[in-house]
Amino acid sequence: MSRDPYFQMLFRSCCFASKASASLLQDKPQADRTRVGGATDDLLSEGGIGATVITASTKEGGNTAARNLSRLQTRNNTDKTLQQAYSQINRISDKLGLTKTITDTAQHYYKLVYESKGARGRGLAAVAAAVLFCACRQEGLPRTFKEIEAVVPDATKKDIGKAYKTIMACLQAEEGAATANPKRVAVSDYMRRFCSHLGMNQKESRACIDVADNAVPREGTTRHNSPWDGKSPNSIAAAIIYMVTQLPAATNKPSTTTIALECSIAEGTLQSTYRDLYTEKAALIPKWFAKTEDLQQLQQPRERY
Repeated sequence: MSRDPYFQMLFRSCCFASKASASLLQDKPQADRTRVGGATDDLLSEGGIGATVITASTKEGGNTAARNLSRLQTRNNTDKTLQQAYSQINRISDKLGLTKTITDTAQHYYKLVYESKGARGRGLAAVAAAVLFCACRQEGLPRTFKEIEAVVPDATKKDIGKAYKTIMACLQAEEGAATANPKRVAVSDYMRRFCSHLGMNQKESRACIDVADNAVPREGTTRHNSPWDGKSPNSIAAAIIYMVTQLPAATNKPSTTTIALECSIAEGTLQSTYRDLYTEKAALIPKWFAKTEDLQQLQQPRERY
């Protein structure tokens, strides 16, 4: 080494920098390379991952290998069936414009029902539609059987209804009463969507929702016996829309045929429910939307035959 002081100082500096770099590299955490494969999926069996070591046992004459292979094939078949069902649920959900939360809830319900073998004998399309119906009610965004049937060509309303009853029994056994007895569906839960599809403005929609809450109070509020008790929510919603759109404050006046078609009911059902609501019109229609004299413009209901 040279005796030049400047050279010696430069050499020490290089050595110090080299040691510091080596220390930093040693202190830097190394990537964990022990985990391989994709992320787990709780909607598949064993999280969608798993390893089966197939080994032959001399004592059992190779039976262990056969059992391991059978388990692997069963798991693969289960995952394939679940994935097909989830694809069906996704397709129905997309057609109905449902949220991801509802879709995920429906897929969770399907897995519970499939693993409990409660859906045996039911068609895939009917069960997929039924779990979506359950999930919509559970999330407070209900759809009618007819709305779901319209986008599921492989299942009828009757098939979906039967599958729904079976699924509710399974969910009660698996998750308890909270899931198996979803909150009561209010008429106003349907109203905003129906009004939007009929092209009604915000004021008209608000009036319909207020009438719906007066006609069928939400859960937890006092209810009184009324002539429309027992009617389906979409029937009551259709009759309310028909009533509100007759008033002077309403600018959009769809026909009974258009309203019945949108609400998935028969026109005769709409007229029958309107007759029941008409008797309580003064108590149902909010004062901010219609004056007492405005109610005289409501059409008289058709007579019962």
